[in-house]
Amino acid sequence: MNASKCLLFTLSLILLSQAARSSSSNLYESVCQDAGEYSQRCLDFFKGEPKVASAKSFKKLAKVVLEMGVKKGTEVQNMLKEMSKENPNSAALKQCANEHYDGVVASFKSSLGELEQDALTASYDAKVASDGPTTCDRALASENINNPTITNANKDVSFLSILSFFAVSKLPV
Repeated sequence: MNASKCLLFTLSLILLSQAARSSSSNLYESVCQDAGEYSQRCLDFFKGEPKVASAKSFKKLAKVVLEMGVKKGTEVQNMLKEMSKENPNSAALKQCANEHYDGVVASFKSSLGELEQDALTASYDAKVASDGPTTCDRALASENINNPTITNANKDVSFLSILSFFAVSKLPV
């Protein structure tokens, strides 16, 4: 009888451990469900991010995703600054690097700052971060600049803005 109780106890611990592990992954899966047509891309994107998978609350998940946005926005801005040095006659590249992406990084940082006090403002700021890549694309198109590296980078930052918005939207208002 003691052996069966021990076995039952061990099995219970294993099940509880699995339930805890799957509930943390459900956090990002829940965000990805909200992403609609982007849900599969979201799942693929987050599966490769250990900090996302290990987030134990929606607030921590939102913080991780926003930090990813700040990092990616800064990387793209630095890339654009280098490209504008190489192409000093391009007003569009200068605008993208020095105006549009200033706004992107500021919006992600603002959302991070609002996360603790005002989830509604934080979600707005996360969503507004996508304005920079969109405006950058339009500026580049006006100069007939077609650069797949910039286009893909703008898509990635816009995607992070969408994911940030959905992650922050999971927080109580």
